[in-house]
Amino acid sequence: MFQLLISRYGSRLRDFWYESQKKTKKTTRDKGLQGWNDVVVWRDFKQIYIPEDIWPHYLEHVTFERFTRRSQSDAGNRNRPIHGSVTTHTSGSVLFAAHAKRMVRLI
Repeated sequence: MFQLLISRYGSRLRDFWYESQKKTKKTTRDKGLQGWNDVVVWRDFKQIYIPEDIWPHYLEHVTFERFTRRSQSDAGNRNRPIHGSVTTHTSGSVLFAAHAKRMVRLI
């Protein structure tokens, strides 16, 4: 099980924690608990592959004021319209030459 996690999330620890948190929230929502998006509610629904001694430290990190402030700021930045549309990375891979042509047109 641990080797599977390393192979899937080895290069992106942030992705690992994001997926774990998302699964935990889904578990609490599926159980019909109110406030399923609140850390206090889903603290008891740890994923089986996270060690018991690590989970409380992660929850402490998530509830820390600096983390929540940065999280809210980043969410606002992601949803901020630039040039008339919300900034998203949905264009896929762009060739360097195509990107250079676009940059020349903007200048």
